Amino acid sequence: MKSRLTKKLPAQLNGDHRATRVSVAEKVLQLPIRLSRPYSILVVEDNGSDVFLLERALNRQHIDFRLTHLCDGEAALVFIRREVPYAGHPRPDLILVDLNLPKVGGEDVIRAVRSARHLQGVPACVWSSSESLCDRESLSRLGVDQFISKPSGLEQFMQIGKTLQNLLAGLSVKLNPATPSLA
Repeated sequence: MKSRLTKKLPAQLNGDHRATRVSVAEKVLQLPIRLSRPYSILVVEDNGSDVFLLERALNRQHIDFRLTHLCDGEAALVFIRREVPYAGHPRPDLILVDLNLPKVGGEDVIRAVRSARHLQGVPACVWSSSESLCDRESLSRLGVDQFISKPSGLEQFMQIGKTLQNLLAGLSVKLNPATPSLA
């Protein structure tokens, strides 16, 4: 007999909640039908190569997404405050922030995300080449959903797509600073 785990995810069409089954034994995920639009993902990252690899990792997971890429923390704060030129952008389904950004640091961006009422409930994760336990503890207190270490190898980088797919599906566990990062 196959073990089953049922997790409630919001229905995308009529606003009610329905059970979505996740088969642990088969590792099959049945996501709610998303007919209305692709996932909106905000990425705050100053390294264009990392963004390119991130897009490849998401595509490898067959995730239908629209990416908004901002190159520094100052632009991210403008986006979060819904100021021009981002006033009409849709609310992101996922926010991914580099810890070490020009102009305004990633920790300040996460702090602004967590205090923005219109972004409540949006998974926010930080990715960085830093392995500092101090950084992780600070980010955990700010409510970061996931800390992802930027890998050096291409295949490990492609695994980030699976981690982000789980975040989008609501299957992430809150960050524990003592555990190793995912991806």
